[in-house]
Amino acid sequence: MTATIHNAFYRDEVLDEFRFNPLIEALPPPLEPGDAIAKLMIRPPYSDTERNAPSSYRQLYTQRIVRLHQPMEREVDVFGRIDRCIRWGYADRNPLSSSYAAQLAAGMSASVFRGSLNYSGGYHPHTYGFSILGISGIGKSTTVESILSLYPQVIRHTQYRGIPLVMHQISWLKIDCSCDGSLKGLCMDFFRELDGLLGTSYSEQYSSRRATLDRMMIAMSRLCVSHNVGVLIIDEIQNLCSAQKGVPERVLNFFVTLVNTIGVPVIMIGTPKALSILQNEFQQAKRGSGQGDALWERMPNDTSWELFCRAIWTYQYTKGRVPFTSGMKDALYEEAQGIPFLAVHIYKLVQEDAILSEKETFSEKDLHRIASEKMGLTKPMREAMRAGKEVDLKQYIDITPFSCSDYKDNYSIAAESKSPAVSPPKESTAQEAAIVTLMGLGLSHEEARSFACAAMAEDKSGCFAAPVVARKAYQMYLAEPVSTDTTAGSLAGLTGYEAVKEAGLIDEGL
Repeated sequence: MTATIHNAFYRDEVLDEFRFNPLIEALPPPLEPGDAIAKLMIRPPYSDTERNAPSSYRQLYTQRIVRLHQPMEREVDVFGRIDRCIRWGYADRNPLSSSYAAQLAAGMSASVFRGSLNYSGGYHPHTYGFSILGISGIGKSTTVESILSLYPQVIRHTQYRGIPLVMHQISWLKIDCSCDGSLKGLCMDFFRELDGLLGTSYSEQYSSRRATLDRMMIAMSRLCVSHNVGVLIIDEIQNLCSAQKGVPERVLNFFVTLVNTIGVPVIMIGTPKALSILQNEFQQAKRGSGQGDALWERMPNDTSWELFCRAIWTYQYTKGRVPFTSGMKDALYEEAQGIPFLAVHIYKLVQEDAILSEKETFSEKDLHRIASEKMGLTKPMREAMRAGKEVDLKQYIDITPFSCSDYKDNYSIAAESKSPAVSPPKESTAQEAAIVTLMGLGLSHEEARSFACAAMAEDKSGCFAAPVVARKAYQMYLAEPVSTDTTAGSLAGLTGYEAVKEAGLIDEGL
């Protein structure tokens, strides 16, 4: 099923650089900050009479709280950056210009002759994109998706001011970095997204074994040009940390190539863990800061937090109306530690508990109780944030606060650690607590148990404390080299393998 395709409607542009460029004139007009806030705000329906509905319905109503979105200043800032990326990214890609035709020809030539996409525009890109890095649950992806929804994603051009112009324009394309951080996976996700938008069959075309990585990269670049992609958003960029050695650099260099050769801005979204990759390459760091870095910390307990709490407090489904107080605000902050995702779910769960138990009300103590009982996997992380000790927070890479002086210390763990051999499990309370913590950080149960055992085996003192075990185990996990035992590798001993590899029929890279 293809996406909604909008017919182009052209506006007269004010900026000289944007005039008579159908790709820019087909976009909606820029928004003032106040209008952007109104557009980004999501308010699910609510009626106070719904508090008198049967309990089964009210428990369903509580899910609306999760859908609420209250934009803050930083989200308006990101909106402005994305808007500039899209418009200025199109500035030198006018389909009516000779350079546009030259770029299309270069892409086709690279595809046919299996060369490489060369810079042929005769200009320097106007924008490089930027990076949005912040702790898990802070709302990065939700914010970006809300902003992107303000632009028609697929625009059909047929005629521009009396000039025949038959083409599609994809104003934005958002894909997730594959779990293994591979470039092949990224390319295939790109092809699948295009197929979903345009009804094409690129993913099928490049899924065969003969489709080498180089060919896929050239095709991805060419399709960005031919389908007029305005901005490319790569989410979960921290997954590159799980890739094989050399792969993160190759992926980031490919993004630089997209910017330099065809002028497509690239926006990367990830957790603090991604800093260990992005800061290794100055060239990529420069490209990732083209619109200024967006480093999102946890919300402080200030007027912004109060505004957020008041917004969600409107949605109450208990029969007894619970007033909003500074005590409630502080209690919710203590448990959520400034992370909107946690706050919303604690507030939702405490209402469901009040409805189910027929208490039909809740207090500050209930907020603390529900956070402890029903959000157990996040409890160790929340306690680490509450303590605010750097040594404790290092074990939780994805929630570590941002600080320029902390970059090197907080994100060089993987490089400094060495992976020991895994020892047989030692059952203990500390081990089980560490396993729960590691699972909360995204490890599977088997991985969590394996690395917890290894950490305890390496500590000869025998004084096992759960935070220490979890920290050491997570360091080992980050430092663990990715297995390179691929199908190609298993063929390496066969006669003629090197010749086949040199012919480009075996791709060991990713």
